[in-house]
Amino acid sequence: MKIFLLLKNIRFYVLLFSAALSLLIFFIIASLVPSSFQTTRLTQAYALTAASFLYLALLIGPFCYNFKTPYNSMIIKARRAIGVSAFYFASLHYLLGFYGVLGGFPALFTLEPKYLLAISLSYTALAILFFMAATSFDFMIKKMTFRRWKLLHRLVYAASIFILIHALLIGEHFQSLNPISVTATVLIGFLMYLEGKRIIANLKSISPKNGKPS
Repeated sequence: MKIFLLLKNIRFYVLLFSAALSLLIFFIIASLVPSSFQTTRLTQAYALTAASFLYLALLIGPFCYNFKTPYNSMIIKARRAIGVSAFYFASLHYLLGFYGVLGGFPALFTLEPKYLLAISLSYTALAILFFMAATSFDFMIKKMTFRRWKLLHRLVYAASIFILIHALLIGEHFQSLNPISVTATVLIGFLMYLEGKRIIANLKSISPKNGKPS
């Protein structure tokens, strides 16, 4: 019975897809990229994938608010699994980047301040994503209470800003105009537009009408 319920849960398929995608990325890079560059390319690929999942998790709320579709409830239900997937790929990026490309903790003493700042911000963002992933289950919401759980998960916005600064500081694909940086700019602008519309609508709904308190 539990297996049947699991197979009907959209979150299961999101997590399954994420695991399969991580393996697919690994095998594609292993087969197409010279061995001396594989760790670097994997680090970059997992970073972009983590950012993509995080973007989707952020987009779902304002998108479903602004666009009413028959699939909104399913999309909203999938959001927690999408957030867990963002943490999964961010962890892969961290492990490969910090220990594989950078060389671990001893390398920190040789880095310029810009890189230290970028790594500190990304590590803080990863910690936030970890706590969000660890509390993404129904029983954790009941244990924490919804109010505290919601407050914790609001930190996703701080994590997103830290990740963006990290990418701008040391991300190879964000140092110049290219398809990835341009696409990222357009997508962020779209997200901010939808979120802005939702915020304005919410402010109007709670503002006094005709100069009198509602």
